[in-house]
Amino acid sequence: MLKHATNHTQNHYKQYCTNSVNLPEIISKRKNGTEKFQNENQNLNFKLSEFWSWNQSNLIENRTRGILAEFIVKKALEIDSENRIEWDNFDLITKKSKKLEIKSAAYIQSWEQKKYSEIKFGIAPTVGTKDNPNYDGIKRRWTDFYVFCLLKNKDQKTLNPLDLSQWTFFVLETKILNEQKPEQKTIGINSLLELKPIECKFYELKKIIDK
Repeated sequence: MLKHATNHTQNHYKQYCTNSVNLPEIISKRKNGTEKFQNENQNLNFKLSEFWSWNQSNLIENRTRGILAEFIVKKALEIDSENRIEWDNFDLITKKSKKLEIKSAAYIQSWEQKKYSEIKFGIAPTVGTKDNPNYDGIKRRWTDFYVFCLLKNKDQKTLNPLDLSQWTFFVLETKILNEQKPEQKTIGINSLLELKPIECKFYELKKIIDK
């Protein structure tokens, strides 16, 4: 009986997987955090902002810090974008259609450390997304610029990712990476500096990228 049930489930699953469906891209609407959770069309007494606070208050954590760095650069460049896209060929695009890849690193992490973290940034070429009209399955870097964002504060007591004076930004044209490090997946801070990126503060980013 169990074997029969298992076969029936497998057949049902195969049928489900082979059914053709057309699911277009979901364009999410921007939320403000006041939206209530619901159950059976009834509003509950907790809202979306509580999830955001619970999920993303640790701004030092690697993934959240990376998204924060994207947001900081977005604000510095006055980029209007309704929502962040998790998977795309680039992180941001300016009003002048310059495509940017944003990478972040920090000396201090949220876990216990015996020494400061080694500063490395990801620069690996990727095949990109298949919806890109230029998709050909070949790995490349899809942007015009990389913006490397370093949370430079080494004092755990005063570390504050919301204090933009604690960040340093390095702007590098992607073509330089392609010429000097064509297949390299990561780059350390010393190797990055050898490529002579433009080092700047938050308020200088827009002028540098625009030029």
